[in-house]
Amino acid sequence: MYLELEKERNASATAANEAMGMIARLQEEKATVLMEARQFQQVVEQKSMHDQEAIEGLREVIARIEEEKRELEEENEFYRSIEVTPCVDRGEHTCSKHAVAYRTFLFC
Repeated sequence: MYLELEKERNASATAANEAMGMIARLQEEKATVLMEARQFQQVVEQKSMHDQEAIEGLREVIARIEEEKRELEEENEFYRSIEVTPCVDRGEHTCSKHAVAYRTFLFC
């Protein structure tokens, strides 16, 4: 009877040791997975921050381009409003002072 009891104790001790070993391995795997998840999270956050900076930079470029476009449209409207009247005597055009300024602007 003592022999059987000793065998059962040994079997229980072996099973407990195996269970403890498995628990230790699972804890190590869990720690590794958590560390990888934190690293991945940091990479994602850094990429997101970089992307936001790039988006903001592009928004600034778009705003500058839109402002330049608006200014060019205003300038275009100004030059479209310049009157040029034909001169009957010489077959040339005489221009208002704005048109002269425009020609000077174009040919400088």
